[in-house]
Amino acid sequence: MAASQRFFRAVQSDLVIIEDLSFNANIGPDCWNHPRPQPLLLSVAIEANLEGAGRDDDVNQSINYGTLSKELLALAANQTFPDMETLVEGAATRSLSKLAPEEKGYARIVLTAPKLLLQDAILSLETTRINGEPLGWGTLWDWTVNNWRVSVLIGLNPPEREAKQVLIFDVVLHINRAVDLEACKIPDLVSHLQKWIDTTFYLTLEKLAAEFCERVMSKQQQIDSVRLKISKPSAILNAKAACIQVYRKRK
Repeated sequence: MAASQRFFRAVQSDLVIIEDLSFNANIGPDCWNHPRPQPLLLSVAIEANLEGAGRDDDVNQSINYGTLSKELLALAANQTFPDMETLVEGAATRSLSKLAPEEKGYARIVLTAPKLLLQDAILSLETTRINGEPLGWGTLWDWTVNNWRVSVLIGLNPPEREAKQVLIFDVVLHINRAVDLEACKIPDLVSHLQKWIDTTFYLTLEKLAAEFCERVMSKQQQIDSVRLKISKPSAILNAKAACIQVYRKRK
């Protein structure tokens, strides 16, 4: 789902949205472990009162998305970032600067790195920052791994025990506290999970999902919850896919 669609469906307030601002930036090592610029997509949604701008047809009573997009591009172009997290926090700070200090509102940021993972998957980091309410580093981060295509031995039928089938994983990893960054490297976690999945053979998607969530929780103590959807395109002849979705929270 596109970032703007999530914003549109999830809130009941006015928003100014920039969807999929495209640029290259250095956010640390790429999938080949080389620190160099790579393609990124940045989406921003800022809560703001747009009644005055709508009444008077006056952009000065809104947030000028053209100006903000130029400032975000300049932010990405003028420095090297050690990781995605630093760029996301910088974009949140820049976005909230468009609100007056006393103005209520928030900025929601989604940074997508479509080429960061060597696996066939798309990595994104999403966070929300509220104007005037500083939060600790790592607070309220959602890491997503989308459209992760993995070949797996799975199924009840004899042919399924002989040939691997493609499954599609969509994962949301939620962090709700300050973290030790050195201990919470999501690309390393994805690589670990890929190697583990290659060794599995379960009869059901439900068992695979349960073991997946348990492994995530045991591998990364900083992750508070996992939302996982597994799709099996080959399961039903006349359907796009059969899917299950689970949510597991750390106890």
